[in-house]
Amino acid sequence: MSIDRNAPCPCGSGRKFKKCHGAAVPPEAAALPAPERERLKRAVQLLERDRRIHQELLDWCDRKLGAEWANAALDQFAGSAEQDLSEFDEPFYAHWLLHHRPAATGAPTPAMQWLEAQRARHGARMDQDVDALVAALRDSRIGLWRVTQVEPGVGYGLHDLLTGTTAFVYDDAGILGDHPDDVCLAYLFTLDDIQLMLGTYLDLLPLDQAEHVADAIRALAGVGTPDSDDPTGTISNTRAPAARTRASTHPTRVPREFLTDPLQHVVMRNAWHAQATAYWDDPDEDSQAGSDPDAQHLHDGILEDTTENTGEPT
Repeated sequence: MSIDRNAPCPCGSGRKFKKCHGAAVPPEAAALPAPERERLKRAVQLLERDRRIHQELLDWCDRKLGAEWANAALDQFAGSAEQDLSEFDEPFYAHWLLHHRPAATGAPTPAMQWLEAQRARHGARMDQDVDALVAALRDSRIGLWRVTQVEPGVGYGLHDLLTGTTAFVYDDAGILGDHPDDVCLAYLFTLDDIQLMLGTYLDLLPLDQAEHVADAIRALAGVGTPDSDDPTGTISNTRAPAARTRASTHPTRVPREFLTDPLQHVVMRNAWHAQATAYWDDPDEDSQAGSDPDAQHLHDGILEDTTENTGEPT
């Protein structure tokens, strides 16, 4: 079926077809085998759908959870509800807030509450793609993702410094740049055997600086530091299907229960922020802002439960 190039794109992005999926295919993507082009196309569609859901979620939270909830969350994340987030923080904060932080003590996350409301409203007519995407975002996993492979216009091979997990994420926009061994703090999720990255803290670090943060997080989690013979360093950049990595009990890998705690995500953000600030203020210095072996200063009161007064949605 032919689509008018000035018609809305069928992916639902709200843009014209010629400005969205009707745009010229990048040469790198055009050179992919047909199945891989389809996977890349599906990945782009999933990211577009997330952008639409993201705004709906924020609007719903504003109406249902209110200012008290928002202020409590920002206070927990940044230390004060009056603190402005930097442009580097915003994607990470929004993903943590919607998909990992409970809306109140013992309550589901805002995204899951929104999803339950949508299920109740639409019943059998509920969009199953939306349902599956929100569930996948709930299960997204945080990591310090080292770039091991760059395919411009297609995506990145990645290796998590904390768990040894490897992945290939589709990203036609090139958000991580083109430098192997740069490292980002971000969330990765899998849907339809396609791996994607969201909530990226946009201040990347070179590998040697990111290792300082990884060491601090390992110390907090009570695990050792890998040596050169550690199998966590094994790199694999296979794209299809998405690798399914089981939770590891390896003594140098940060355990799953630590990484699924949303309060520890804030601790990790604080460590990353401190390291990035120190490094980029003076990149010629070998900064170790996040490498205190005790690492207790990274908590900054975050591990106190501050969700008691967030209020329940109405």
